[in-house]
Parts: sequence; C-alpha cells; structure tokens
Amino acid sequence: MYFSSEDLLSGLGWLAVWLGVAGIVVAISIWRARRQGSTTLALDVTRNASLVYIGLMVIGAGLSGLDTMGGEGVALDDDAWAYVRENQSALDSSACPETYGGEVGMLCGDSYVGPVPFGIQLLIFAGTLLALAASAAIAWAIYNATRRAGQRQPFHPSVSRTFGVVAIVSMSAAVIGDLLHQIGMTLAVRSLDWNSAAPQLNFGLDVELWPFALAVGLFALSAIFRFGAQLQNEREQLRRETEGLV
Repeated sequence: MYFSSEDLLSGLGWLAVWLGVAGIVVAISIWRARRQGSTTLALDVTRNASLVYIGLMVIGAGLSGLDTMGGEGVALDDDAWAYVRENQSALDSSACPETYGGEVGMLCGDSYVGPVPFGIQLLIFAGTLLALAASAAIAWAIYNATRRAGQRQPFHPSVSRTFGVVAIVSMSAAVIGDLLHQIGMTLAVRSLDWNSAAPQLNFGLDVELWPFALAVGLFALSAIFRFGAQLQNEREQLRRETEGLV
C-alpha cells in the first residue's frame, strides 16, 4: 500500500492534507492529556494516532470498494495500463465504458478500462482489502501495547501475543493481497475485447520483501515483551520470597 499521484502538485497537496490531519490528531491528543494531567503523554498520542489510523483504513476500505466495484471497469496499475496503451490498436472494441464520462475512442483519458467482469473487480478489491488489513493490524498491535503501558502493564501477556499474531497476519495479508492484485490486473486486461493480433499478456509475479522483514521485526518485539514479562514475574516472585523471610 502506498500513496501515489500522476501530478506532483496535487500529490503534494494531498500529502499536506494528510500531514495536517496527523498534526491535528497529535495536537488534540496533547491537549487532552495535559487537561487530564496525564503523565504518559507520548503513550497517549501514540495510542490515539493508532486508533485514528485504524479508522482511516476502515474508511479507505469502503471507498476502495465503491471505486473498484461501483462501475463497469477498474483503474489499472502502471504495468497493466502500459500494456493496454502499447497494444490499443489490437482492440476490437472500445475499452472505455460508455457510462464513464462520455469518452469517445478506444481508451479513456486515464487508466480506467472496462467493461470488466464483477468477479475480477471483486478479486482486485480483495487484494486491496488485505493490504489495508495488514496495515491496520500493525496499528492495532501498537494500540494494544500503548494501552497496556498506560495501565502500568507494559509486559502484559496480551502484548507479546498480539505482536506475534500480527507478525503472521500482516505478512500473509500483504503478500497474498499483492498477489491477488497482480492476478486481478492481468485478468482485467485479458477480459477486454482483443483480436488475434494482440500479444498474450502473461501472469507475472512480483513479491515484495518488506512484509517478511516486518514480520521478523514484529516477532522480535514479541520475544522482547515475552522476556520482559518473564523478568517481571521473576522479580515479583523474588520480592514475595524476600518479604516472607522478613
């Protein structure tokens, strides 16, 4: 999952909007923490920011569903769109849906193509949904850790378990989501009305390595918090034994 824009100025504008939203969340969190006399300001800000991020992922999932399955076609990624543009002369009929802005010609003005079967739209949306879920799962692990730390229980067993589960979930969701997206893009291109002169678009495979590195880091955090809980239990046991001697 990433943010992209075909226009630099509009992209910078949206980036400024996102940074503004983040700044507002931080400012409100700081104001509330100081008003309540909180001594865990950094934890409060991080906890609130993670909740807002999860909310944004939920909203993003809904908007993505409307965008992907709300029309006759789909917006292709860069590689799929480049293939269609290079071979548009091999199209037997327009790849621009009639309901899409009244465009005339074989292609729309952007990377939107159609009509695309609903099953392919659903496959692409599933890939996007898994990518958002992977990101939201990490935010949930951060929220749980900061919440427990704010309750003076930084090494609560749920913190270690959550990081371990999220490591598997985020890695699996990110990899599978990306694979579904790639397959969906290829199927979307193949579903267009090509003639026999069109070269065959083969299924490719691009596997990102960052989900595996992220999983290693989350497993490390899980082990660290588990070890911290063990040390805390040993310290409590030693304290009780010492008090018994006194």
